[in-house]
Parts: sequence; C-alpha cells; structure tokens
Amino acid sequence: MNFNLEKISNLLKKAECEGIFSKAVAGFILPDGTRQIVALNTPENTVFDIASLTKVCPTSTLTLSYILEGKISVDDKVVDFIPELQTNYRDDIRIFHLLTHSLDYRVPMKTLRELPPEGILNALYTYQFNAAPGDAFNYGNPASVLLGMILCRLTGKSLQEQGAERFFRPLGMTRSGWDPVTRPENPVPRDQIMPTEICSFRGREIQGEIHDESAWVLRKLFPVGSAGMFSCVPDLLKFVQMMLNDGISGEGSDRGGANNQRVAPAGILKLASTNAFTNPAYGHCPAGAAGDCTGLGWELNAAKFMGTKVSPRTFGKTGFTGASIVADPDQGAAVVLLSNFTYPHREPNADRIHAFRAKLADTFFQG
Repeated sequence: MNFNLEKISNLLKKAECEGIFSKAVAGFILPDGTRQIVALNTPENTVFDIASLTKVCPTSTLTLSYILEGKISVDDKVVDFIPELQTNYRDDIRIFHLLTHSLDYRVPMKTLRELPPEGILNALYTYQFNAAPGDAFNYGNPASVLLGMILCRLTGKSLQEQGAERFFRPLGMTRSGWDPVTRPENPVPRDQIMPTEICSFRGREIQGEIHDESAWVLRKLFPVGSAGMFSCVPDLLKFVQMMLNDGISGEGSDRGGANNQRVAPAGILKLASTNAFTNPAYGHCPAGAAGDCTGLGWELNAAKFMGTKVSPRTFGKTGFTGASIVADPDQGAAVVLLSNFTYPHREPNADRIHAFRAKLADTFFQG
C-alpha cells in the first residue's frame, strides 16, 4: 500500500468544491505503523463533535473490555442493571442485543427532544416492541443510551471517567472527552472546536456543545453512550491503532516498544471484527438478523461507507456530523475522517457523505 498524498488532497478539495464540507481532517494508519494526516482549511488537531463515533469510542469498546475481563457478559439481562425497564420482552433483552442493535426500537430519538431528560428515559423504558429481541437489526441511539447507563451502574463512574481511565489518559488522547470547554481535565478553547450547525431547535450556532438533540437534553443527567464525545484525528488514530494492535498502545506492529502498554484485554480485536450474528462462539444466531453483519459494538464490512477495497473483517463506525472510522485488521491499516458535513445546516440524508467516505477508503486502501 502506497500512501498517495496528492490523490487524498485532491479528493478533499473536490468534496469542498461540491459543498459536501468546507473543513475536514483525514488521518491514516499505514500497514508499517506510520501515520499520515491531511487537513483541509483547519488545523489537524481541531476538535470535532464525533457524534455516533461515541458509540464505539468509548462506549462499546469499554463494554468489550469488561466482557473480556469477566465483569459483564453478553448474556446478562438488561433489566438486572436497569430495573426501571418496563417494556414488553423486558426479561429477554440481553447485553448482546444492545451491542448488535438487534433490539427493535422504532423511535427516532430526535422526536423525544422536547421532553425533559426523565421523559426521554421513560419513553425508552416503556416502549412496546413489535419484534422480539434478536429478530430484527435496527441501528439507532436507544440501545447505546441503555448500554452507557449499564456501564455507569456497573462501575459507579460516568462514561467520561471510564473513558479517561481506560483509554484517553493511557493513549495520550488529551483532546478527547465530553464537555470540551467546561471539563476540568484538558479543557479545549471554544475557538479550537469545529462548529456543527446553525441550529433552529436551539436558535444558535452549535460549537463546543453536543449536537445530537436528545443527547444534549440527557446531558443534564449524565454523559450518554450514544453521542456527545469530542475528539480530534490525532487522538482517534491512537485509539484505532490500539484496536488494530489488539489492545496494545503504540504505532504499528512494534507492540514490544518500551512506551507501549496493554490498554484493553487481548481478544478485543476479534470481538470487533467478527460477525456476531453468525459466530456460534457467542451463542446467538438471531433468525431475523442472520443476513445482517455486525461486530460486537462496531459496524462490520459495510461497503456504503467502507468502500470495496477492504477485507470482510473491516470494522468501523460513522457519525452524523461527518465523522467516520474504517479499520482493516487484515491490512493493518485504517482511515479516520472528521468534517463539518452538517454545517451550516444538515442535509436531508447521508448519501453524499457516505459516497465520499467510500471513495476516500477506496483511494487509500487500493494504494
């Protein structure tokens, strides 16, 4: 794989000309462990709201760590951690269903944004499902909100505290976390944070505060597991490299380096890059979801944003604001994109940013 700076730079500039975004940072991990960053109209360490990348950094990856350490199991009942859950099938919902989004919530969280935070949670607690857990694949925010709550109750610590202890501090992710402007540890000046949207719901430009409306409301109770993390490309490259190194920090395959350390348990890469719906090791093969493909907590082999030049084990995630991660363990390579796709106003759908993500991945992985 040969990194072609000119092709990548031209691709970003073309996206700017087409109005997909006006500012972006793209970061790359090459098979030899070196890293490259290409920035468009903003410094490479600009902090972005990473939206649903929060679901993997850190929420689901924390969960996978706890599973491997025996602190929690994919078979644990959600109601054992959240007894407030009064929905039908309450005794059948497992951690597995939250990690694989095979819990059929059909309620867009943005429709709950006018409720107080307790009202949003009550809507999730009392929702009546049309399909049994495991019978449908339905990606959305509710599962990650519940998963984040479970992690907080399991540890007695907020997701910000858990993320900092497990990942941000050990990996040197000094510009990552919730509440970037006001947090006591490593605050970020507002002018170093990318605005996300001129928001009609809040009546102002959103900069340095959570873009996702329901997560913004729920912040009054706790940082949620679905959205609200802020980070920059250099930080996220460290996180993704740790995943490619199966839990060990440091660049590339030099896992024995003096400054490297185990951050997550061995086996975490396999959990993220194996299809959870067809792997008998997990003990689950949901009938209605058998044709779907997802890792535990991570999206898997999704051509719509990963392109066609990656292996079937490629894992990743997208974020509404214009963020994405694509990591191929077979090639030992990855691409991270942060952009201002939703600024000044969001588009009707994600078609254009998905097409760009796929093109960026194809350009990088095909060398």
